[in-house]
Amino acid sequence: MLTKEQITDIKSGMSGEATGFPLVFQALGDSGRFNIFRLLMGHHDICVTDVSNVFGITVSAASQQLRVLERLGLVIKIRMGQMVCYEVNLENTIAKQMVKLLSARG
Repeated sequence: MLTKEQITDIKSGMSGEATGFPLVFQALGDSGRFNIFRLLMGHHDICVTDVSNVFGITVSAASQQLRVLERLGLVIKIRMGQMVCYEVNLENTIAKQMVKLLSARG
């Protein structure tokens, strides 16, 4: 049985950065967003129209999926004139860990 100190230590260890993982897993649980994230892992500065063309979806649908990933901090938006492009946000610890995990998977 756990002591009160052990319980306190466990509780304090469960707060912080790890709380973002459920939202990330929920977002990447959608196959469309997962595939978009994988595409961005392998290619730098992918524009919304490129995502649309690769997956055969509308620009609006691609934009909505990318917006979800952006809100979670997994990707960052780069405006190039009238084009909007995205790349994986390697400054985000969770995004960096997801890239490492998915890259190791092959």
